[in-house]
Amino acid sequence: MSAEAAVQDQGLVIPLIDFSLFLHGSPAERAATARAVLHGFQTAGFVYLARHAIPPAAESFEIGREPHERFRNHWPAQDKVDGFREEMMAFFETCQELHVQVMRAVAMGLGLDETHFDGFVDSADNTLRLLHYPQVKADVFKDNVGQLRAGEHTDYGSVTLLFQDDRGGLQVRSPSGKFVDATPIPDTIVVNAGDLLARWSNDTIKSTIHRVVEPPHDDHDGHDASVDVDVVYPPRYSVAYFCNPNADKLIEAMPGTYADEADKKYEGITSGDYLFQRLAATY
Repeated sequence: MSAEAAVQDQGLVIPLIDFSLFLHGSPAERAATARAVLHGFQTAGFVYLARHAIPPAAESFEIGREPHERFRNHWPAQDKVDGFREEMMAFFETCQELHVQVMRAVAMGLGLDETHFDGFVDSADNTLRLLHYPQVKADVFKDNVGQLRAGEHTDYGSVTLLFQDDRGGLQVRSPSGKFVDATPIPDTIVVNAGDLLARWSNDTIKSTIHRVVEPPHDDHDGHDASVDVDVVYPPRYSVAYFCNPNADKLIEAMPGTYADEADKKYEGITSGDYLFQRLAATY
């Protein structure tokens, strides 16, 4: 089987998919895996990918393509962290390769030629963020109702590849409106569809709201977290690779996602203009 349920709660079902069957399987296995990926995006907006051919990573940095001198990446000195830049850029390119493969699975799931989106996503207009959520005293959450490590949001682009540590904290909003834990599963990547992919699919794919809450606490003093202020929630590390179509590509409803022109929900827009509008509205 290419997929099983990794999360099943409150009407939310997030599949766990063996992606090696798409990368290296028979034609039938590749087709079944592509359908599983598309179905996960259409129903939950999230999937877990296992056997995806990417090694784990964790730090607290942000890198991306360097399109302009004013907005160049800042790297640690080579004598401080030897090989860091080279390793991170290699990881960036490996994630980009997976982005292409995920979009090929979406294309195949839709009944399109699997290379349909290749020319839309080959510029790697993406961002890799290595994230650190610091250790926090439990009282910060207890005394501030609704306090979150990352507020409720959707992602802007095509898909996001998320590499979690074992701490947990990611929650996905279910169809009932309640948030459900997307518990870390070793050696998997959580992949979620973004707003632009939802728009591109004429809303047949879901960009689902998610957030990060406090994980289970470490009780260093042996006291109950509800009583002792010294109890802390441990740090959380994750790696997020935010994928986008090429900035100059016109994003219109995908073939097979509408009956006629009147059925299209959105006008065409370039990926770059869309992301600029979203960022301007946010900041």
